[in-house]
Amino acid sequence: MLGGFPVDLYRHDPGKNKQVAIGGDRRKSPIMRRYVLTSLAIGAAVSVLVLTLLLMGVFESGAAWLEEFYVSRGFFDGDEYTRVRWLEILVIALGALAVAWCVVDVSQPAQKILVALSILFVSFCVSPTMALYNVLFEPFSTMAAVVLAAGAGLVFAGTEKGMRKRVLEETLGDRVSRVVFDGLLAAPEPPDFAGSIREVTVLTCRLFNHAELRGKLEPTDLMGMNNLFIRSVSNFLKSRGGYLDESGPELVRAFFGLHNSGEDHSAEACRAALELRSRLKNLSRECETRWFQKLHYGVGIETGEMTVGVYGSNRGRSFSAIGADTDYSRRLAHANHRYGSDLLIGPDAFRRVEKQFDFRPMEMFYDPESDVLTEIYQLLGEAGSASPEDEARREHFWKGVIYLREKKYEEALKNLSRAKNPSVDDGPLSFFVGVAQDGISAPDSKAARNLRQLTEKGHARLSNLM
Repeated sequence: MLGGFPVDLYRHDPGKNKQVAIGGDRRKSPIMRRYVLTSLAIGAAVSVLVLTLLLMGVFESGAAWLEEFYVSRGFFDGDEYTRVRWLEILVIALGALAVAWCVVDVSQPAQKILVALSILFVSFCVSPTMALYNVLFEPFSTMAAVVLAAGAGLVFAGTEKGMRKRVLEETLGDRVSRVVFDGLLAAPEPPDFAGSIREVTVLTCRLFNHAELRGKLEPTDLMGMNNLFIRSVSNFLKSRGGYLDESGPELVRAFFGLHNSGEDHSAEACRAALELRSRLKNLSRECETRWFQKLHYGVGIETGEMTVGVYGSNRGRSFSAIGADTDYSRRLAHANHRYGSDLLIGPDAFRRVEKQFDFRPMEMFYDPESDVLTEIYQLLGEAGSASPEDEARREHFWKGVIYLREKKYEEALKNLSRAKNPSVDDGPLSFFVGVAQDGISAPDSKAARNLRQLTEKGHARLSNLM
């Protein structure tokens, strides 16, 4: 059960899933049109029915009794009073449409009932108020319209489409953007909240110097800086179609492909990361201006099969994914601190997008438990966006890293030196140049001793040393 509704209600055939593309045109919301049309249909049908009964004289006995009551109680000022028929007809139509729209649009059942009762009470109060101005207003037809429209709205709210908004609010909350939420709400098929295993891309952004900032900033300044980081990164990732899974002072994590079955979620995450890179640079400059402290951060991306579904207790449910790649993405993000990079991507995500983006190799890692050799990469930009000079430097970088893995340190240093751009600070290049120099001239240095941690399997580092 999910929020009082069966989870099975949201199981669908993946082969027939044609959910709305995320990030589409916000000017025309299909779900808004659906709710408006449903409300108009309910309001119009109820108005026609009640007006027919009104013309047939069904409510005349009530009007006569009310007229006698107002006269006997002295509501009218004198013996002259009028009855405005067109006003009664107008209020019937407005009341039916208003209560239909509110009951259809409001997600919580208790709020639907409260809104309907409030409009019913206001409809009744119109009559004695108008009587004070010598106008006889018959409220029973309007109250009947309100009751019928509320009933029809509650019937619609009991259907799958009618309660989808409530289920999405309880499950997703504010973890997705308004565009994504409306897309799921308007999708032809209901979202699949039942447990399933599918590929998801994880993007993790980590803040490295939080402990350092804690020692340099006042608590209020530290909170302001952390909140700015969380808010900026979270809102941006949601705006790019990501599902915000976790956000805290040191880490923000989002899933791509969690709430839709698009095959391009790895590329979407990479494009979001590239734009996030420039936004984080601007954010770091803003923090330096306001608090005289920079942000040191890293982003990690990986794709893999995860168990997707609704997790949590009755009071706190959330849609999420569980898998080893969640932790791997976190470790990738932290590995940026080692290389001086800012954006690393894992092997599975790399295989999906290697033709769409430009990369540089970092290191290879060996997992002795699974006997698997993997490689991580630095994401540079969209494929074809680099200048011929940058392309040549990237080729020298690749050759330098390959020679380094073969322990040919002089050839590695020669190619890595040619890969340098004098006008750009290149953390990964400096890292590998230092490794090559230590391999040539300082075999007993700390860096050289660290090289002994590398296995003989392709000059790979043990995975637990990432």
